[in-house]
Amino acid sequence: MYHVKMGRQLAVGVHARAAALAALLGAVCFSSSAGAQPKDDAEGKLDDSPAAEKQATDEKAQDDKAPGEKDEPQEAPPEAADENAPFEREGKTYRFAGLRFRNLIVPKAMINLFADGGSSVNVFTFGPELSTRRDGLEIDLAISYADYSMDPFLFKGKNDGDDAWEMVSSTMKLVYFTTDLLYEIPLDKEKGRFSLLIGGGVGLGVVFGNLYRAQAYPNTPSRLDPDDVGSWSKCPGPIGGFCDGSNEHFGDYDEPSWINGGSKPSVFPWISFPQLSFRYKPIKQLQTRLDAGFSITGLFFGLSAGYGL
Repeated sequence: MYHVKMGRQLAVGVHARAAALAALLGAVCFSSSAGAQPKDDAEGKLDDSPAAEKQATDEKAQDDKAPGEKDEPQEAPPEAADENAPFEREGKTYRFAGLRFRNLIVPKAMINLFADGGSSVNVFTFGPELSTRRDGLEIDLAISYADYSMDPFLFKGKNDGDDAWEMVSSTMKLVYFTTDLLYEIPLDKEKGRFSLLIGGGVGLGVVFGNLYRAQAYPNTPSRLDPDDVGSWSKCPGPIGGFCDGSNEHFGDYDEPSWINGGSKPSVFPWISFPQLSFRYKPIKQLQTRLDAGFSITGLFFGLSAGYGL
């Protein structure tokens, strides 16, 4: 009996000690876990501090932007201006040097306003040209060579009789010094490629060469046809009839100039009005122009091209 009782007490003691030991171990583990947790939280807080500061800075910068600036896309830089664009700016002077060509037409109908006979004449001119343009006003300075050579034709004064016909021919040349003043009407305001020009011109021509004139008589007296110069002959001298002694216009008579007391001009004026031109300027450095108009000698048509200076 004694042994059974002692065994029970021993078992109770062992159990009590085991429970105490378990409680002690549990307290130690809990204490360790509790002590380690604040340290981990502190380390986490230290690790998160730079990221938090960066986020706060970004949020502040976003809040500091004016309304409408947030998330607004940046504008693309402007495109560089084309240096070869033909557009001309106000207040700037543009100059071009080039060549011009013109065909001067002297119609017979115009000659017959002042005299009888004659024939239509085409006179070709060409030479250098200098153009200056600013704010739509263009000035063209030109030196032109003109060939007034003409085959023989019959000619007489408006009030002269049928026996006053003369055979006239020419080897005359002129050098014109002219100035055209033109106003521009743009047809292509955005790019400046096409324009109309309207205005006029003045100038003076210096005359060279010879003007031949001689009294003439019909090969068939009963047939007077001034349009058929081949049916006429030059008078060799004052032989009567169509060949009188009123002047010395016989054979290959060369008319003197004004300076020498004759009727051949030494200088000849140039006046054109109106003049209408069409200009095409594909690039800044090049322009071309078509010209048409009226002058004191008749109609003219022309073409010019210039390179920008």
